[in-house]
Amino acid sequence: MKPSSLMSQAALSTLGVLAQGLSRFAYTVLIGRFMGPSELAEVSAWIALSLILSLLWPTGAGNAASHFLSHARALGYSPVHALRLIQRSFWISCLVILAIGIPVSIFALGADPADAAAIAALIVAYSGYILARGIEVGLGRITSAAVWDVISSALTMVLLIVVLAAQLPWALLWPLAIGYALFGLHSLRGAHRGHDALNQEAVTAPATIWKLISWNSLGLLASNGLIQFAMVYVFIVESPAQAGLFAAAMALATPASMLSQAVTQVLIPRFSEWAAVDPAAALKNYLGVFGVMFVGLGIVFGAVALASPLIVSIVFGAGYRAAGPIMALLLIGVFAFSIGLVATAFLLTTGRTMVATVASIAGLVTGLVVMLVGTPAWSGSGAAAAGVIAGYSVTTCCVVMASFRRSRSRWPQSVAVTLR
Repeated sequence: MKPSSLMSQAALSTLGVLAQGLSRFAYTVLIGRFMGPSELAEVSAWIALSLILSLLWPTGAGNAASHFLSHARALGYSPVHALRLIQRSFWISCLVILAIGIPVSIFALGADPADAAAIAALIVAYSGYILARGIEVGLGRITSAAVWDVISSALTMVLLIVVLAAQLPWALLWPLAIGYALFGLHSLRGAHRGHDALNQEAVTAPATIWKLISWNSLGLLASNGLIQFAMVYVFIVESPAQAGLFAAAMALATPASMLSQAVTQVLIPRFSEWAAVDPAAALKNYLGVFGVMFVGLGIVFGAVALASPLIVSIVFGAGYRAAGPIMALLLIGVFAFSIGLVATAFLLTTGRTMVATVASIAGLVTGLVVMLVGTPAWSGSGAAAAGVIAGYSVTTCCVVMASFRRSRSRWPQSVAVTLR
């Protein structure tokens, strides 16, 4: 693929992801402004539960689809064999995560039968969207994915406006579920088409696919799950109004990580190049980049944290001003996560994937323990924020210390990590 074509596809993919991200952010803001903190807390907790459950297998399945399908087509083989295996595992995983999600939503989150049905729909729809996007990328259908990202996001917002105008609190999840389902159904319906010219199938051992999905799911749950667990935890232990303030703070704090994610996507190929050409100089170059990122992100995150009360008031309204201190605390955790991304990128490109995964698991466990232990002494929101800070700090300290050591691996790898 020519560099210009690669850049064009990357831009289109970014456009689609941006459309979905902005749609979900606007979704939260509109519910918070027009329905109130209690409804915002419910929707945020239910979305967080759906995201956590999707990390158990569907997200890893989407990444596996992207890898195995593109690999088969690059060799001139039909990807149908791998596609069937991945799709079959996805539908089995949906049964499992629904068996977990529905009881949790009812008994832990207080959902009534109508709410539980909407949560179940969102779990399957979002999981299907993640898988479908991986399939589209794996099949090289970047333009189609971007177009349908925009279409489904627009439909989601139109339906939400209708729900808000009609004052239908029971239907607040359905616009999001329908939007994701539209993308998923369009993609999955056409996934098996267009491979007739590729007569020979690439037969991949199922164990190879399951191994990649399992490890990828474990790493993603450990790295991306903590802040979602925090939202669910606050909803369980706090009043709906207080949980709504935490939801508003989280909605505003997490997008700040997009800056480091965007920069890291640019750094990964450069780190790989340094590691391949001159491993000895790679560490020195990395240390310079790390120092610049630490100072630069520190300034940006510090300024946003100081302005947190004002930002919350402007975006969600004066009634949410008390969420400002919570947002400032969460930004400390997100800053640690962002710095960890830089170190993790270097570890992955120098063949130390296992180190990054173990560090993420240690951080997740630490964060959850701090939440549980800290609740008697602090409020639920305070304990959750402390857990986010502690968890991401542990992960970051581990990956940063490991990244400062010279790698013995000769084979670089590259993977992107995102905060959902």
